[in-house]
Amino acid sequence: MARTILVVEDDEATRIGLLVLLAEAGYRTVGAGTLREATEFLAQQNPDLMITDVRLAGDNGLQLVAMAVNPIPTIVTTAFADPILEAEARQFGAEFMVKPLSPKALLEVVEHKLSAAAASTTGPARRWPRKQVSHAVAARVGDSPARIIDVGYGGVRLEVASDHSAGLPDSFRLTLSGHLSVPVSVVWNRRRGDIWQYGVAVKDEHEPAWRELVDTLA
Repeated sequence: MARTILVVEDDEATRIGLLVLLAEAGYRTVGAGTLREATEFLAQQNPDLMITDVRLAGDNGLQLVAMAVNPIPTIVTTAFADPILEAEARQFGAEFMVKPLSPKALLEVVEHKLSAAAASTTGPARRWPRKQVSHAVAARVGDSPARIIDVGYGGVRLEVASDHSAGLPDSFRLTLSGHLSVPVSVVWNRRRGDIWQYGVAVKDEHEPAWRELVDTLA
């Protein structure tokens, strides 16, 4: 059976070009032009691989990688070389490629990611396994209160009132349960009314105390 690849790209010409290239290489392809379309597809199906642009009409494609319920081998693309974006993508186990993409190079990376996933008995490493919190969790961003939506060994999705979050830096310390304070970096953010949602990654995801806390929250 042909393996399925999800292409998330807001530029229609680029998206169609990638879909044609991959289809001609023998893959089953699905296209999405927005973060919402991709999220809806991922809620119903689990493709074998995902190719996503970083910038999706004001949204951040890395959100799809960071918040995936099931781990997906991913290739992150962007029109501009950015070492910070590249580091964030690789933190989540994704490959990073700069446009314009070489068809030959892209197909080689696609086959490498698929082969690596097939060879692993446990599947690709889950960099941010999500766990919905089952009760209210006290959290603070600096001196501001925050609400935890879900957590994982690699990071947290949280909400902060807009008057507090407008000036959040790219990196800060997040305090949970009143005592554990960990350094985090912002992966994505979006505003919903008076509330900002943030996806943040824990800088040291192997910290035993953090893992122990995550296991007690869900």
